[in-house]
Amino acid sequence: MSSRAQAPPRPPALRAVRRVDRLAQAAADRIAREHGLTMQQWELLARLRRAGGAVDLRELCCSFGVAPPTLSALVDTAEVRGWILRSPHPDDRRRRRVELTAAGEKALAATPHLGREVGRRMTAGFSEGERTLLAGLLERCATNLEAAR
Repeated sequence: MSSRAQAPPRPPALRAVRRVDRLAQAAADRIAREHGLTMQQWELLARLRRAGGAVDLRELCCSFGVAPPTLSALVDTAEVRGWILRSPHPDDRRRRRVELTAAGEKALAATPHLGREVGRRMTAGFSEGERTLLAGLLERCATNLEAAR
């Protein structure tokens, strides 16, 4: 018998969290696609809007949490669609910066905030107390995992 067959099942709470995560990601991507974006494109545009100006690509890569080739592909597509503008870094000619254009702002404004919309759909039918309880329990889970690092 394989060791996989002998392993105890995942705790139901972990299975549920993983399932909700997968479904939330899929829902966010579906919402973005309904508005002509992918979830990652929406995230890129939203980050640039929050920055309020030009952002160094290296810093964006670190904060975005993607590999440089993934960010390059996102930036290339966004630039072709006119959503962002690349410019040289003022202090280092090897580096580039990107900023949101008016077309990018328009694309973002036409798309619901993905996190809020997915959260609304995910907790439809919940009372305020249930939403608060769920958030509190998940925060405790995160705190436990952070403490175990």
